[in-house]
Amino acid sequence: MKDKNLFETLGELLDQNIDPNARSDEIWKRYGQHRAVMMLDSSGFSRVSEQLGIIHFLTRLVLMRNMVQPVLEENGCLDFHFEADNIFATFACSDDAIRAAEAAHDTVYSNNLMLTDKEPFRICVGIGYGRLLYSETLEGLFGDEMNLASKLGEDTAEGGETLLTTNAYRSASSELVGGYEERQVIASGMQINYYHTVHPDV
Repeated sequence: MKDKNLFETLGELLDQNIDPNARSDEIWKRYGQHRAVMMLDSSGFSRVSEQLGIIHFLTRLVLMRNMVQPVLEENGCLDFHFEADNIFATFACSDDAIRAAEAAHDTVYSNNLMLTDKEPFRICVGIGYGRLLYSETLEGLFGDEMNLASKLGEDTAEGGETLLTTNAYRSASSELVGGYEERQVIASGMQINYYHTVHPDV
């Protein structure tokens, strides 16, 4: 019999009038994983779609996906999925995620992918690392580091930037993050400390 996924287990506990928080240790032991998570976003989606139409942007998005997917696979990506103009990817460690981010920026830049006739296509990346809950469904991974990586990649990073959570930065090899700068941002009413770098050609 197939093992229950995270949401099935939570639903079963609720059906039995058991507070899942009372089984927190058991749930984390069963579904917890230490992972690096990457949220890759594309820059200029709303603006360019409004100016030149959604089909124009989506054709560029397809080209970007085709460029980036093999780069992720070559740099230790365990799993990934596309969602609108985002790519969510998981890695065993921060080093793999950071190398993949660097390679993704390099690939998009070196292929001269253009967003408009005059503006190059650029990606934004947020990376987190820590203990996350995993469900074998489309929902994927859950936890603070996933939320922070999403906020950094979608809401904070500009084109050509890679932003690391504090945990991702501290767990990474020093030679990979030696040029990152510590910064802060207020998002959803809370202060987030993160580490920033930008692709040298941007």
